[in-house]
Amino acid sequence: MKLYMSDLYRVELHYPLDEVQNDILYYLYQPLIGTNALSTYMMLYTEGKRMSRFLKPSSLSRLVSFLSSSLMDLEKHLKALEAIGLLKTYVRHENNITQYIFIIQSPLTLKTFFRNQILSSLLQESLTQDDFQKTIQYFKISQEDLSGYENITSSFTDVYTIQHKNKTTHVLQMKEFKEKQVSDIDILYDMDLLMKGLQDYQIPRSLLTKDDLKYMAQLGSVYSIDALTLAGMVKEAMCSNQLDKKLLKNKIQKYCDINSMSSLKEVHHKQPLQYQTQNQQQTPLVLHMQYLDAITPYELLKEKQGGSEPVFHDLMIIETLMVQLGLKPSVVNVLIEYVLGKNKNRLSKRYCEAIGSSWARKHIETAMDAYHELMNENIDNQESHQDHLEEQKLEQTEVNSEKLFSLLDKLEEGQL
Repeated sequence: MKLYMSDLYRVELHYPLDEVQNDILYYLYQPLIGTNALSTYMMLYTEGKRMSRFLKPSSLSRLVSFLSSSLMDLEKHLKALEAIGLLKTYVRHENNITQYIFIIQSPLTLKTFFRNQILSSLLQESLTQDDFQKTIQYFKISQEDLSGYENITSSFTDVYTIQHKNKTTHVLQMKEFKEKQVSDIDILYDMDLLMKGLQDYQIPRSLLTKDDLKYMAQLGSVYSIDALTLAGMVKEAMCSNQLDKKLLKNKIQKYCDINSMSSLKEVHHKQPLQYQTQNQQQTPLVLHMQYLDAITPYELLKEKQGGSEPVFHDLMIIETLMVQLGLKPSVVNVLIEYVLGKNKNRLSKRYCEAIGSSWARKHIETAMDAYHELMNENIDNQESHQDHLEEQKLEQTEVNSEKLFSLLDKLEEGQL
């Protein structure tokens, strides 16, 4: 949305915040969205309590003034609140007038927040380990040991009786009560592809609950796991026809540690100048090698995928080749093109590491050397194949000769 100072707004609020919800906002949500976004939320919340007293909607310039903020910052903070599930926004354009309705959403409960893999993981990333544990401890309630005590609490029917004086009326009109507006965060995950992957692994949909699917999608989003890879991990985490959530998360963490995402640095490096192609000829091969020198492995993968972001799994393969094997960027670029061409546009970890380790032992450091190595390997393979065919022909000839000599011997002995 593009906001203008003259745009109008109203705020709708269904339930006031209680003390625990206030603590949740400041201790759990604030580290994720920042103090300015939380201030915007609290301002809108306060407006929502008083908005019924306004005869007309207010302009956004009023909100900007109270927050001592710019319109651009306000737009950013509103989007942050929407994305985290604390705000829903509706807009109407009529007679050249734009009016927004901001509907305040209550924060998630403690249990729901920490069961949400996206929010809990982000909070853990935003805080130090010590502060994260302190935050959890803050919300824990110390309970008295009740062993040895007897529960003597009176029940409702022990104390109260209801006398129906007028049976045509109801004590409570339920339609007068509105439900608390709580909104979980929206995530975009390819559930159709995930379901297809699960079907390929022969995991029936009936074995998974809605909560299971939601949990899987959250983990897939947090750890940037593609749907097909996630489906394989789900298969490994199925125990007695049920999803073991703890086992699934452990497998994903082992496969792709969230802390390592920030360490993907080598994939963004270009070929060092001293190892670039120095040939001055303008042949198509030289020009292509110079192109591979000037582009990072990350950029090459992104280009191969039509501009879309490379999946973390592929980037991890490339990072391993560059960090553990010490391969130069353009050498990896040659390897990427070769493996994608040979393996139906898929990067195989074992295939890449097999070729990469061979090149590392041979100290191949330039794109041209990598190209010639591939050509030599292909020639060797062809020669090996040709030698194999000639050996087969020779063996066949020897067999035929033996048969011929056997026939001649039998002729001489009069056996034929």
